[in-house]
Amino acid sequence: MRWNRGVMSLTLLGIFALVSLLALVTWQQGWFAAAEAVFNAEPSSRPNVPADERAEVPEVIVQSAEEVDFEDQLVTSGTVYAVRYALVSARIPGTLDEIFVEEGDRVEAGKTLLFQTDSLKLKKVVQMAEENLRVAEAGLREKEALLEKTGVAKDQADRDLERYQQLAAIEGIPTQTVEHQAALCRQLAADVKHVGTLIDLARAQVEQARLGLAIAEKDFSDSLVLAPLSGVVVERFREPGEMAGAGTPVLRIEDPTLLEVVVYLPQEWYARVEPGKTQLRVRVGDVAPQNYPVTFKSPVVDRELRTFEVKAEIPAPPAGIVPGVLAEVTIVGNSRRSVGIPTDAVTVRDGAPVAFVVENHCARMVPVKLGGTFKGYREILSGLEAGTPVVVLGQSKLRDGHPVRVLDSRRLREGTRQASASELSLTGRF
Repeated sequence: MRWNRGVMSLTLLGIFALVSLLALVTWQQGWFAAAEAVFNAEPSSRPNVPADERAEVPEVIVQSAEEVDFEDQLVTSGTVYAVRYALVSARIPGTLDEIFVEEGDRVEAGKTLLFQTDSLKLKKVVQMAEENLRVAEAGLREKEALLEKTGVAKDQADRDLERYQQLAAIEGIPTQTVEHQAALCRQLAADVKHVGTLIDLARAQVEQARLGLAIAEKDFSDSLVLAPLSGVVVERFREPGEMAGAGTPVLRIEDPTLLEVVVYLPQEWYARVEPGKTQLRVRVGDVAPQNYPVTFKSPVVDRELRTFEVKAEIPAPPAGIVPGVLAEVTIVGNSRRSVGIPTDAVTVRDGAPVAFVVENHCARMVPVKLGGTFKGYREILSGLEAGTPVVVLGQSKLRDGHPVRVLDSRRLREGTRQASASELSLTGRF
């Protein structure tokens, strides 16, 4: 029984191998039949060579040289940044009483509260400044009242001196009395000057107290920090209860409505980049690439890296382009329309670039002067004109003047597809 099963397994394996071999042979026959159909259908494309030498004639595929748009390009990586951003720190150093926003919150310039430091202490300082101002104002009023009192006494002394002088003229009072009264008048006049000086000092003290109050109120106001620009809170560096020193960031705010991509280019491109003219083609992930004009070019080249910085603004960025992402940036230099042929059509003979054209069923080698490469095409500066049939496949073994058979690449592809369909059909029957 076991022997019968083994024989049956070997039989099935043999059948399977035979079927695979038949399928392979059928596919090859279909391909060659397709190629032969191409040759038979176009006898005019075959060179006039004897039948016994026809098998040695190389088969080629040609394509006409054409006008192609070429661009000088440099592909590099760049980083997207926000043009407008703020690292918000405390104006008044102290302990953070409260932080009113979280990461991701949107804020509005001059309206959204961000955080506050040492509000209780600064409020007490304001109250002390208010008291100092009241004391200074009271001192001023006191000096003004003293000036009024001294002025009244001086007026009375002046009138008494005038009467004493009249009486002394008729010898009604002693001369000494007049002299004492005159001295009193001079003393009261000096008191008036002194009180006037005290009033000036009191007024200065009032102004000083008023300025002190303004500073205290400003410090108290600065302890409550508002958003300096509209945007989104992207980072929070401190928490309530921690110290916030002057110049130490507490929050980072960025405006996502205006971004810029920053790239560093090699010095060879410095003269080619013109702000306002040169375009940067920016691609981020699956977002469709868009062109943006250069808005900034560094005035110098880095001495060590031999690169320079270039920026391009991205107004109203599409979804998916946010600060911090890595972007693929293509710098588009000179654009022109020139004759182009597929890159593979160019080969090197005797150290010089050449291309093969087909004339009267023979290959002719044409020296060419090359330009740039763009999207699979090589720029031909001289040697070929648009419309010239150029060998794009099979040129590696050609010689100048060698007879060739030109294949119809479209019909060959159709024949190959038919052969593949025949193979699938044959396999399906088994």
